[in-house]
Amino acid sequence: MNREKYVTHYVENAVKIVQTEISSVRKKDIEKTSVRLYDGVNMGVAGALGKCDEEALYERAEKSLKLNIPYPYAPAAANEREEHFESDLQDESVLLEETADILERLREQQPKFSFSHIFKSSKLESSIENDLGLKLISCRESISLALVVKDKSSSNIIDAVTGYEGRRFNKKGFLDLTNMICDAFSNQIDEFTDGTYPVVFSSDDGTYLKKMYESLHGMLFGSGSSLLSGKIGQKVFSPDFTLYQTRRAADGFSGAFFDYEGTLNSDERFALIEDGVLIAPYTDKKTASTFKLPLTGAAGGEYDGLPELGFPLLKIKESERTAKQLLNDRMGIFILIASGGDFTPDGHFASPVQLAFLFDGERFVGRLPELSISSSLQEMFGRNFAGVSRDDIFELENTKVTVMNMSVERLR
Repeated sequence: MNREKYVTHYVENAVKIVQTEISSVRKKDIEKTSVRLYDGVNMGVAGALGKCDEEALYERAEKSLKLNIPYPYAPAAANEREEHFESDLQDESVLLEETADILERLREQQPKFSFSHIFKSSKLESSIENDLGLKLISCRESISLALVVKDKSSSNIIDAVTGYEGRRFNKKGFLDLTNMICDAFSNQIDEFTDGTYPVVFSSDDGTYLKKMYESLHGMLFGSGSSLLSGKIGQKVFSPDFTLYQTRRAADGFSGAFFDYEGTLNSDERFALIEDGVLIAPYTDKKTASTFKLPLTGAAGGEYDGLPELGFPLLKIKESERTAKQLLNDRMGIFILIASGGDFTPDGHFASPVQLAFLFDGERFVGRLPELSISSSLQEMFGRNFAGVSRDDIFELENTKVTVMNMSVERLR
């Protein structure tokens, strides 16, 4: 019988902002411990919040093992690795001081608007170790500056949003972005002609990847319920389209370089689609074994439950071109707020757009009227896919953009 322990420790300092004033400060400190027993056929598991007696947990796991919950997969073994990625503003007092300074500047520079939401710094420590020589440790820190923007003369609850997530605090970049959004919002563009346009999304916007998560879900794929089922080895999208499941620290600001089962990929990425060719859906051990698919290391789960297929971070490979080059001398439509849209079962997509800006590849020019965008999964990542910018367009981390041609109409 083998023993294994998985621990996460999450610490967060957050400053709540209401109407451009600091409202409150809060702190989170959450530790979760999961222990597992493997007998080669079943798994016993027990979990605890906070400090705990590990031996008492293992006793509970042994009782759980008697329930005969199937888990006939070998635990990860014989691997040791440790990583640490630090970020700015982890000190609560410094975070509070910088938040106050930013809000003071915004009150001066954008008196027509009020700003609310949260600035926070966080640290996630994750570790997994067992009696087969596995010992993996990950510590990743990050900061998140996020504001909801409201025009004081508007009756709306939300008029715009601004912010970024990363590891380096860039006050000037954040203020420049926020001022650009406010200035563009104030420059209303009334004329618009329906047609096909380059539509620009933030590269971490989940709106356009929602169907991809579903289509590449290993259980749906293996059971034949996915639009991509049975197409491994086939060219399904543009040759310029490569999609990774990634655990690289540079690609995201949460999680660890290993999954809930201790699986890790050699370069912390797994290409699910490469140069338009479908390689594999994302899988955990159970899914990979059940459907004879490659194991991609996408296991997740609750601290007091068995590992199960999770939702890994998906990332499109950047192109060699800047955002301006991807637009190919055209003006793009930057989608800042789009809610209420969805994909149909056959992959067609449509969404209302509550806030879009005319975008020249470097700056927002003005606010467009409310729009509707539409396309399909095949077109979005096939012939109408332009690419992901190689540059962070606003000189802030994590501000690359994805460009694709879509049908755009003015909402009547």
